[in-house]
Amino acid sequence: MSENTVLLIDDDKFIHKVIGKALSGSYTPIGALSGEEGIAAAKDKRPDVILLDVEMPGMTGYEVCDALKQDAETECIPVVFLSSKTTTREKMIGYDVGAADFLTKPCEKEELLAKINIQCELNLAHKTLVDRAENASQTALSAMTGSSELGQIIQFMENCYSVTSFEQLALNVFKVTNELGLNCCLLFDTAEGEEYFSSKSTVSPLEKELMPALKEAGGRFTDFGRRTQITYPRVALLIKNMPIDNRAKYGRYKDLLPSLLSATDAKIKSLDTEYALIQQGQSITSFFEMVSKTFVEVADSLDKSQTKVVSSMTEMLRDLSMTLPSMGLEEDQEEFILQRVEGAIMTTHDLDSQTEAMRGSFTSVTRLIKHLSECQKSVVDSILDRKDAQEDEQLNSMDSSSDIELF
Repeated sequence: MSENTVLLIDDDKFIHKVIGKALSGSYTPIGALSGEEGIAAAKDKRPDVILLDVEMPGMTGYEVCDALKQDAETECIPVVFLSSKTTTREKMIGYDVGAADFLTKPCEKEELLAKINIQCELNLAHKTLVDRAENASQTALSAMTGSSELGQIIQFMENCYSVTSFEQLALNVFKVTNELGLNCCLLFDTAEGEEYFSSKSTVSPLEKELMPALKEAGGRFTDFGRRTQITYPRVALLIKNMPIDNRAKYGRYKDLLPSLLSATDAKIKSLDTEYALIQQGQSITSFFEMVSKTFVEVADSLDKSQTKVVSSMTEMLRDLSMTLPSMGLEEDQEEFILQRVEGAIMTTHDLDSQTEAMRGSFTSVTRLIKHLSECQKSVVDSILDRKDAQEDEQLNSMDSSSDIELF
């Protein structure tokens, strides 16, 4: 309807002609000859102002006004009473049922238009305030919603410190996306290869082909229909039900989810590094144990060889002492041979002392390696124990309703 519409409810047709003529050129008049007809016209036409006669057959003006103010469709339309009696009591009754003003019959055109103008201006101001209040309410609601969603991202980042596996990390991501009402698939590009996770159902073969292909194609966002993939170097999130019909929510999610995935990407790198350190530590521990064992074996072998050489040389000297007299050698020749053999035996004894010193060195090195091996093993065991404890705590604290399948 026009913004310049006035509904006149009066059983007097003459009043309709007078008021209609007075409103001509300024407002569009609408007429009703009874209270019931006036209520129906008010709901149908939604006028800017209602002029209402107090004394009418059937429903009185007060009853009509009360009915209009009790109805949500018409309660905000200002009502100006028309009456030949405007005593204080009548005005109090009119005010009690919701009247905005009174006009005394008969009234001057200027006074009529002035009162209608005032009510139209007040009504417009009221509508403006209502619109502003609604906008402010929507803004506040949007801000509170955004704060709640941001709080979930911050909570996710805090939880990431205690995450010790890719499965736990995926569960934490889906805890946020489930709260947002999103059905998602995750791709983790780890040092050990690609891992896929789903928040609601299985990851289809087509999704396993599509997600890495979109990731390789580059670009942070890839939109196709209601689906959006957000890509980072080590993670890709495929959202299957983006709220494209709600632009505010759609834009908010596109602002929030990159923060979620950025933290996830950093955590994947951290887990890859931790796993590599664990493997390296286990390898170093095994290497230390192998070197220590080798040193012990070498020392034992040298000791056995040295003992065998000394025994053989001593036996040879004894044999020579017995056989040389029968060989027809000169005395000085026999003495020369015996001295050379004795010298070799003495040298062997010196080597034996060196072997003992070497064994002592091997023993010291072996002890050091064993100590380093035990320290390395202790570090690895503490990491693994911490991972087990955190995994148990994480799984116990997760909502049992989290519907996720891991692949």
